[in-house]
Amino acid sequence: MPVARAKRTDRAAARRRYRATIESERPDTEDAPEGAPERPSTRELTTQVRVGFVRAFREAYHPVHIREDLAALPSLVRNKAFWIPLIVTIAASGAVIVTGGRDAVSAILFSYFVQTPAIGGVFLAGFLAPRASWLLGAIIGFVAAGGYIAVLGIVPASLSGANPDPGTFQSIVLSALVFSPLMGAFFASTAAWYRRFLTLTNPNRGRRSQPAQKRQGDGRTRGAPPKTAAKATARR
Repeated sequence: MPVARAKRTDRAAARRRYRATIESERPDTEDAPEGAPERPSTRELTTQVRVGFVRAFREAYHPVHIREDLAALPSLVRNKAFWIPLIVTIAASGAVIVTGGRDAVSAILFSYFVQTPAIGGVFLAGFLAPRASWLLGAIIGFVAAGGYIAVLGIVPASLSGANPDPGTFQSIVLSALVFSPLMGAFFASTAAWYRRFLTLTNPNRGRRSQPAQKRQGDGRTRGAPPKTAAKATARR
């Protein structure tokens, strides 16, 4: 019939117009210039690929960029990677001075955050640092050296049970000022490497699984039937 044929023709034309609209809105990848980066898919943006042990061991290593790291220092000192270990190191030094290092808690704080090498604070700085972990580790190590010298000068008996002679005191001070920043930079870099290694070997460890139960679009639960369906059943 002419009317049915006209309807079919109109529907075919509508479908062609719809396909043309979709093709025009779709991003053109064939005409992209050579060397342009491809857009990652949604799955690639939300889920990273786990790499092997050997590859993660190599890729976790980042070379040191001294000039760029020094330029980024003003922003790094406002980061939690700097002020959290800084507060912990200062607090540990103050606790040892107040208590004299005679209780177990202050003794542990002294061993890990004050005494050379102070691996606790610098490891924390390196694990949290967004970049320049070696630089933050060196600074925290220098602060720990200052706390070590303060403890040695105020409560020396808490360290060795007796007051050190002047020659021994100078040797300890020099050793702390030299080795604590150097060891701090090393341990902080190791912590940053270890964090990147964990991220490469298990990139999705911090992601939460999606809830298994899905809700319908209208917000009602699956078990409760719609009111309109219940009314229609009652009318029947």
